Amino acid sequence: MSTKPNVLVVIADSLRAESVSASAVGTRRETTPFLSAFTTEATTYTQARSHSNWTLPSHASLFTGSSAVATRFDIDTQLAPHQTIFEELAADGYQTSLFTDNPFLIDHQTGLDTTFNTAVGSPETFDVKYATNGTLGDWPNGFWYADQLLSWSADQTTPWAACLNLMDTHRPYEPQTEYDIWSDERIRQIQSEMGFKWHWEFLSGNVSVGFAKLLETIYDGAIRQVDAIFERLIETLRDRGTLDNTLIIITSDHGEAFGAETALSTEPPAVSHRIGTHELLYHVPLFVRMPRTATNISASTPSNGGTVISDLAELAGIPRLIRATVAGNNTTDTDPRRAVCAKDGVTTATQLPIPAGMQREATRICETATPYTKRADIVYSQRSDGTILKQARWGEDAYETLITGQFEREDTGQIALSTVLDAVPSDDETAGISINSINEYDEFAEQYSNEFAEELEDQLEALGYR
Repeated sequence: MSTKPNVLVVIADSLRAESVSASAVGTRRETTPFLSAFTTEATTYTQARSHSNWTLPSHASLFTGSSAVATRFDIDTQLAPHQTIFEELAADGYQTSLFTDNPFLIDHQTGLDTTFNTAVGSPETFDVKYATNGTLGDWPNGFWYADQLLSWSADQTTPWAACLNLMDTHRPYEPQTEYDIWSDERIRQIQSEMGFKWHWEFLSGNVSVGFAKLLETIYDGAIRQVDAIFERLIETLRDRGTLDNTLIIITSDHGEAFGAETALSTEPPAVSHRIGTHELLYHVPLFVRMPRTATNISASTPSNGGTVISDLAELAGIPRLIRATVAGNNTTDTDPRRAVCAKDGVTTATQLPIPAGMQREATRICETATPYTKRADIVYSQRSDGTILKQARWGEDAYETLITGQFEREDTGQIALSTVLDAVPSDDETAGISINSINEYDEFAEQYSNEFAEELEDQLEALGYR
């Protein structure tokens, strides 16, 4: 029987760190009671960053272990084979699988699902107990995908590695009633009328951006639901006796925002995700539970659980963590948990300009797409005093922020654009990852209607929110 540990990577899509109530992460609502308890047996990283503010480049960086991939990977590109950690594990005898209903990860031309032995997407039919609590989604909630993963893993006779991407925390937010404890029927009605992708209504000024905060109440309920899914996964593995032989990684691919003001007057407010440099879009939760097998860190190691690491961490470090854990590295000089910390204390993030489909939607709703078509680059640097220096650019403008605590920030003003550009990964630095162009691809940019938007302000007033 193999002693190699299983690997489980759980990615709650659009889950920002600031809304996770687990120990050392903090929020005003108790969104994650299970994770709060789970931190006693896991390592919590309080300064983890994603490498982009949306799904595709963030996952590509996480899968390949290269933060620089985000500077090139987009909706019209594809990774060449044999470059991801899951392909590496498959070559080492692991059975690998992906579980998600994220359309950018399943059956999209970028091919990230092909890096797994199997991939499970949305079913044509499913038990009503998995239904979402709303009218916008015709797919099951995250419990269905978690149960599919648990069923699949129970059938494996060799080490397995699975990635679960949960869309419960991605718009539209439709948590089940028992978790939707901060919103009300009026707020749910607003979201239902606004459709899948409501950010343009706020960015255009058609609707006051202040009303975006209303949707945050449903979002927090979705986080509470995801926390319950985490619990089902962990406790089922524990009951089976396989938890202690499994590396558990819980994180997000990017954050979410509800109208947060940005540091530059030329940058739009942070609404949802996909556009901009705001910290809410890049600061993500990260929890790691190491296996307790003989070849890895033992259960008696004091730092195995309840440890908080406040150094700058990056999602591109996850493959390094997996390699070190699978290899059984456990010396006084090599702590696998440190593998996710940014190399040399520096990491980067990039958002390439939005594609043609999104530009058409921006033009249709906002009259012009120009304010939203800029590129974003961010450089994070850990300083000797423990603070983190953030230098970011939005188009031709750049600024600097000092991150002095978990969520405390001091904007220190604009800086020269060259300061950021000189630190962004060059083509030479991304040359180690082969990325190919594709000619035909799905954008999913126009799959909603905004007929309600013209009357939304009146609707909000009628519902008691004016």
